Amino acid sequence: MAFFMQNKHTAIGHISRVHGYKGKIVISLINPDLITLNEDHTVWINTDGIESPFKIQNIQILNKSKRILTLQNLTGEKAEKLKNKKVFIDLKDHEYDKSNISQKSIIDYTLYNQNDNLIGKISAVIEIQNNNLIQIFINNEEVLIPYNEINIIELNHTLNKVKLNIADGLIELYTDAQ
Repeated sequence: MAFFMQNKHTAIGHISRVHGYKGKIVISLINPDLITLNEDHTVWINTDGIESPFKIQNIQILNKSKRILTLQNLTGEKAEKLKNKKVFIDLKDHEYDKSNISQKSIIDYTLYNQNDNLIGKISAVIEIQNNNLIQIFINNEEVLIPYNEINIIELNHTLNKVKLNIADGLIELYTDAQ
């Protein structure tokens, strides 16, 4: 795989519409409380199966979950073609609200792994310095899964869904040990 294809980006929403005629776009955010977009950062937009970078020049808040973005070199015609496309960020380049990661508000959310396989319902969040854990039960066995900004793929409060990058074999350590 080429070096430029190795970045793993996190979906933050999609382009819901064009705003005006000068190429501004409206992004509907999946979870506006978790990610803070700033000017001079880059968003990645999936165009024809390839995530292409676009530098943010200006941001306006439209409402709680929508932002109006002016992106460098994006004209009205190009913006029209981006409607309904997914928008991604590289978490290393953006301010990530870590206070929301440790919130116990995800109890009873449904947990999925990186392959969209259902893991279970979140029973508790165990807060340990630098290593929060999610507690779930699989076949009446307690399973503890690391929960931090590095392994969160998606946190959707609307759907009560958490999607994490879970290390291969971690769940089996708990469930196959009998």
